[in-house]
Amino acid sequence: MNEYKFTQYPSNSSVASGITMLVSVWFLVAAGAILGDPASPYTQRAQAQAAPLVQTADASASAVSPVAIAPEAHLTITVEAHRSANL
Repeated sequence: MNEYKFTQYPSNSSVASGITMLVSVWFLVAAGAILGDPASPYTQRAQAQAAPLVQTADASASAVSPVAIAPEAHLTITVEAHRSANL
């Protein structure tokens, strides 16, 4: 395969570098299109609202503590355990 020559081009390395540049430009344009695409409303997560500050009679600010977790909240549970070495 190394003996094959492209007759219109001076060397095989110029063909390889041209294809590499073409593919690189293609990925650069694709990355720009992905980054420039507006965000979809279907992939956005709702942000939790911060607890409002309440002014008390002594003029100090205190945060209202939440009573329960909202039903639409998503929780992540991570379980870790050690395995025995003689499996």
